Amino acid sequence: MKLTSFAKIACFLGASVLTGSLVAQPPGPPQNPADLPPREGIPGSMENIEGQWVAIVNEDWLWRMRVPEKGDFTSIPYNERAREVGEAWDESMTGSCLQYGAAGIMRQPMRIRISWDSNSVLELETDYGQQTRRFIFNEPAPENTPRSLQGYSEASWEYDFLPIGNFGGFGSEAPDPEHGSLKVETSHLTAAWLRANGAPVSENATVTEYFSMFQDPTGTDWLVATVIVHDPMYLNQDFITSSHFRRDSNRGDWDPRPCGM
Repeated sequence: MKLTSFAKIACFLGASVLTGSLVAQPPGPPQNPADLPPREGIPGSMENIEGQWVAIVNEDWLWRMRVPEKGDFTSIPYNERAREVGEAWDESMTGSCLQYGAAGIMRQPMRIRISWDSNSVLELETDYGQQTRRFIFNEPAPENTPRSLQGYSEASWEYDFLPIGNFGGFGSEAPDPEHGSLKVETSHLTAAWLRANGAPVSENATVTEYFSMFQDPTGTDWLVATVIVHDPMYLNQDFITSSHFRRDSNRGDWDPRPCGM
């Protein structure tokens, strides 16, 4: 009888220790959002990226809202070769599609529309120039990809990181599914312009962009496009700009204007 009672107590204590051990285990790391399809793995801060946006020209007004004077390449870190090429521009070329290439298009005073074309392709359309950019997630450019004005754009989500614990004084991190940005790397470009006055960018250029979102105190959504143009042929250093777009709920303001040849 005593032995049976002792066995029962031992079993009870063993179960209690086991249960306590299970309860005390720290939770495992959260699911890595990068493992999800791009449309599902979108950071929470970017989930409202779809819709219409209007450019707010709060810097470089003279070079964005009007056609700059011939040879006015202020703030672009050009070498002499680029300046010589740029001098070939004249006013008859105004409105050329070359000013809407991937390297310069986000500086245009225009509206854009962003939407999912599929679970892994995000499209960005412009009213001025009527260009369509396709951001293809996690797929490098296929072999023999042709060059074009918008090139080939490989996209990925860039997540912020959260601490997920501390062991022996060493912490670890996991991607934060709620905060991050969109990274786009574009290659396979044709020669184009950075500005409407023929400021050149060569076909050897690559473009890296970061799109992020925030809300101002009034609750208005903003989209920020940081563009880094790398052109070993014409630039002494990378040309970096940051352009702001405000959400535009009036779809009637969409103003399609095709570019010239």
